[in-house]
Formats: sequence, structure tokens, C-alpha cells
Amino acid sequence: MWRRFADIPYTLLVFGIFMLELVGLGTLIWTFALRTGQLVPDVFVEQTLIAATAITALGLLLLTAYILAYHVLSVPRERRRQQRLETWTDRWFGVLFSTEPTPTGRLGADATAAAFEIRERLKGSEGKEFSRLLEELRLGEPLLDRLRSFRLTTRLSALDGLAKARLPGSIGPLMRAMLDPNPVARFMAGRAVARTMSEMPPDARRDEVALTFARALELAALPPGASGEILLLLEDAAPVVLAALFLDGRLPAPLVRAALDVVGRHRLREFTDEAVSRITYRDREVRAAALRALARLGIAPPQASDPIVIALNDDTEFVRVQAARAAAYLPPEVAVPVLQGSMGDSSWWVRRASAESLLKLGPKGIGTLWAAANKHPDVFAGDMAAQVLLDAGIKAPQFGSGLSETA
Repeated sequence: MWRRFADIPYTLLVFGIFMLELVGLGTLIWTFALRTGQLVPDVFVEQTLIAATAITALGLLLLTAYILAYHVLSVPRERRRQQRLETWTDRWFGVLFSTEPTPTGRLGADATAAAFEIRERLKGSEGKEFSRLLEELRLGEPLLDRLRSFRLTTRLSALDGLAKARLPGSIGPLMRAMLDPNPVARFMAGRAVARTMSEMPPDARRDEVALTFARALELAALPPGASGEILLLLEDAAPVVLAALFLDGRLPAPLVRAALDVVGRHRLREFTDEAVSRITYRDREVRAAALRALARLGIAPPQASDPIVIALNDDTEFVRVQAARAAAYLPPEVAVPVLQGSMGDSSWWVRRASAESLLKLGPKGIGTLWAAANKHPDVFAGDMAAQVLLDAGIKAPQFGSGLSETA
């Protein structure tokens, strides 16, 4: 609630007090400097000191009075606003279920806020129907106008509202907002487009929008985490946009990484070949993302065998970790020997991932872990094998009680 309203007066007040303090302190310093040179009498110095102290006290008094008055006035105002929102929420639900007439005329900010909060919670056909109603009432037009504001907070507030409303007619302006100079605004615009596209039916228009969105996402130049979140919000529309992205042979590495992460998180097996082809990518983050996607998909096609084996010897530790996890889905006759070798890796994380992948391979992998725990030439590999077997509750008869937690 604090400072929801009247932020400009508060800023002006603080700036005014700061200037008063600056003038008072400057005058005081100058007066003391003149007194040092015996240019002004002592009484003048005392008067200046008293005046500077009075100015400071006045500034603190004004600031304290403003804060207290704001709290006193804003609490009932916020309470009345909450009551109006609750009233409009009940009315909108009545409109949705045909027990209330559709409102007419110009709707205020409270009606719009309540409508967008309801749309945020609606899914499926009811949500799409409510979006159509909001477009008929033109509730998104004020937000679209605010996208042209010079104030960042105004633009961000409008983008947040459009992300909740998911109005198909707002996609064009939102695409343009993805070129905003501010990266936060570009991210918010991308989220709004993704959430709106997730509600679009799978038709030719969605495919056309997907191509434009893929290009806009590339031009937005967002960090991989931000791009990944936007792509995740596409939900059922994600495959269309990912297909458009992967068609671009010059796609930036951060966006390739984000797209591969979404392939794994959404379990999109139709993009398995795209992940396999990027295991040997020049960027190590992309190589790791491709291997991580295969591990999440739970599949390693025949053409992935050699790249995964090569990745187990990569110079980068986290690439080898992901390669060890993806190797669990290779054929056992291929996976067991290479994972047995990577059990001796210098990295604790690679040894752990290799041992866990052997565990997933069933009896043959477990037998390899038993053998490693007994007589692996690398003591650290043997310790890791024993630790993973203990964590899984698996003990070989020949170990007896000799196995101990050593890794």
C-alpha cells in the first residue's frame, strides 16, 4: 500500500528538503570560512548556525508530517478501493455466468483491474470467452496507449495488465514493445505475447504470429533465463515457435540454449534431432543444454552415441556432467564401458552423474558399480560407486557390512 499514490508530490518534497539542506549547509560552511579569516563577526556566525539548524528541523518536520498524513489518508482510501474491487469482481463473475448484464459506457480503473485479475485465474474456454468480452468492451485500449509512455513504470504496469488480459488484438503492439530500449520492458512484453499466444487456437494465424514472435525474440537479445521463461509460457504453442527458431541457422547461442531447455522441460521429442545436432556446438553452454535436453527427454537415438561419448571427454566440467546423465539412455553395451571410464573423472560431479547413470541401466550397470566398489583402480571412483549403491539401498552379498559411506 505504501506510496501506491502521490509519488510525484513525495519526490518533489524530498527534493525540496534536500535543496534546503544543501543551501543551509553551504551557507554555514562559507560563514565559518569567512570567520576564520576574521571577515565576519561572531554574532553573524551564531545567527547562521541557528538558521541552518532551524532549516534542518523544518525539513524533518515537513517530511514526517507528510508521511504520517499519507498513512492516515491512504488506509481508508485503500480500504475503499478493495471494496470496489470486490464489488466489480462479483459483477464480472455475474456477467460471465449470464446472471448480470454486460456493463456499458466507460469503465474505470477498478473495473479494469478486477476484470484482469479474473482473467488471470480463468483457463480454457471460459478464459477465451472472457478475453473476447474484454476486447469487445475495449478494456485493453488504455493499456495499449500507456505502452507509448516515456515513464518506464507506466509501460511495465501496462505490460503486466496485458499479460493478464491475454487479448489477441494486443499482439501487434506487444511485438513492437519487445524492441523497447529497456531490457525489463522487453522481457515483460515477451511474457505478455507468450501468454496471449498460449490461448490462441492452432490455426494459420497462430503459425504466422509464431514466425514473427521468433524474430522478435531474437531481436530482443534477452538473457537465456528470460528467453527460456518466455518460451515456457507458450505452453501448447511452444513447438510452433521452437520450430521457427531452429530454422534460423544464425540464431544467437543464448537463444539456442533457452530453446533447448524448453525442449527438455516440455518433453518435446519431435525436437530430438535438434538437440543431437547441437551436442558438438561451439558454445559450451549450448552443448550442455543439448545434453540436458536429451536426459530430460529420456532418449538417446543411435546418431547421438558418438557425440555423447565425445562429450564425456569435453574440456568443460558441466558439459561432462550432462553427458554422463544423457549416457544413461544409450544402449547398455555402449553406455556401460564409457560410464565405467568416466567414473574415474577428476570431477566429483562427473563421477556422481556417471555412477547414477550406471544405476539406471539396471542389472548390468549395477554389476559394474559393484565391481568398481570392490576393485576399481581409482579409489575415488570406487568410493563413489559404493556411495551410490548405499544411497539406493543396494548391497552386493560379497560386500556384507564392509561398505561404508566414503564418497
